[in-house]
Amino acid sequence: MSPRISIVLATYNGARYLSEQLNSLLQQTVVPHEIIIGDDNSQDGTLEIAQKYATKLPLKIYKNEVNLGFTKNFESALQKATGDFILPCDQDDIWESTKLETLLAAIGENSLVYANSLLVDENGNSLEKTLAQKLKNNFISSHSALNFLYDNSVSAHAMMFKKELLNLVFPFPAQTYFDAYIAATAASLHGVAYVDETLVHYRQHTTNTLGNKKKTKRSLLEKINDKHAKKLQENKRMLQTIEEFLTIKTLKAEEKEKLQRLYSFYLGFEKRWFSFGMFLFLYTNKESFFTITNRNPLLLSIKKSIGYKLYKAAPFL
Repeated sequence: MSPRISIVLATYNGARYLSEQLNSLLQQTVVPHEIIIGDDNSQDGTLEIAQKYATKLPLKIYKNEVNLGFTKNFESALQKATGDFILPCDQDDIWESTKLETLLAAIGENSLVYANSLLVDENGNSLEKTLAQKLKNNFISSHSALNFLYDNSVSAHAMMFKKELLNLVFPFPAQTYFDAYIAATAASLHGVAYVDETLVHYRQHTTNTLGNKKKTKRSLLEKINDKHAKKLQENKRMLQTIEEFLTIKTLKAEEKEKLQRLYSFYLGFEKRWFSFGMFLFLYTNKESFFTITNRNPLLLSIKKSIGYKLYKAAPFL
């Protein structure tokens, strides 16, 4: 029997690019069982374009009555998937025709498989760079949720995962990106496999928003205060991220123990100058926490172990 594959496509005002994406799904060498479109209350003709493909593709179209936002829209749409293998899909990318075939052949006993992506501009022209090169990260296979705590190499648009994960990842966490949360859950369950091929043309959009912002002059004291506030906020976000990782249902006992210990170090952040214990812990476990990043694990361990007191005394550390 042919494998049952669900493609889950989240849309919102995507009329400009949706036809290109749907055409690339139409060209797949393996035919999907269903293509679920979760539309987040588009107002630009997105659904009219999708309906034109209803006779060519196995579409199931759902429209939200109100705008849920990107993450909640994806969460709602993914819960409707019935296939044995599931692929999240963005509205503005272009898939290589062999994407389904390649990932299906590579997933094996793993819970999830993913590939690299080629970056393209708004018109679909190659930027001569892959996503791995842009992120400057190692794209890895993994059997540890801890690999995805500080960095992520698994993007939603590039992954395929088994249906077994659907019962484990909802609801998506508030702080952690949902693709990293899915990847961490999969790694801890039966593993994540990486295919070193570019199977998606990942569209990069330009914006004038930053260019329109006026820069205001700030005193040195204001800049230092901003950095202090940013450092405290980063610490709070990290505490929340660890809390969310601790909710992963597939965590091994050793992974949970390491996360709890790391959490205890972060709790002391505001009262310490430097946590030598945290430094030793991070550097000793660098293969768990820093295997994705290309940055120096020794320097990372030192930087993350600097307490708020020392940071306040030397704010530009």
